[in-house]
Amino acid sequence: IIEKEMLETDIRNSNLRGVDVNMIVHFQEKFVAFQNEIGKSVHMQLNFWRELEQSTPNVQQLLSLGSKITFQAETVRESYSELSAINPNHIRMLKIYGNFLKDIMNDNFEAQRIIEKYFFLLVNTIP
Repeated sequence: IIEKEMLETDIRNSNLRGVDVNMIVHFQEKFVAFQNEIGKSVHMQLNFWRELEQSTPNVQQLLSLGSKITFQAETVRESYSELSAINPNHIRMLKIYGNFLKDIMNDNFEAQRIIEKYFFLLVNTIP
């Protein structure tokens, strides 16, 4: 029994040796910022469509929101690229970004690629 426990402890410790805690913390900080950037983008999209639904939409407001939306979408893409460089197989990141591309940005081609990767990882990581 003692030998078995020692072996299990060695296995757990060997698995933790390759883990860089600083990188995990760095990833988590960037992931929170990533989620906030997506939230800003969604909020801008909602404001754009609300303005467009008005009986007399303000064209200047629409132009301003449109340029902000474009800039924000690029910020989200850059944030995703940074996160992918750290951990390209983070399931939650893939799910959020894939749904963002599909539902908010209407980029079905890229969304499909990301969502397929998400489902592949989801199926292959759950015991």
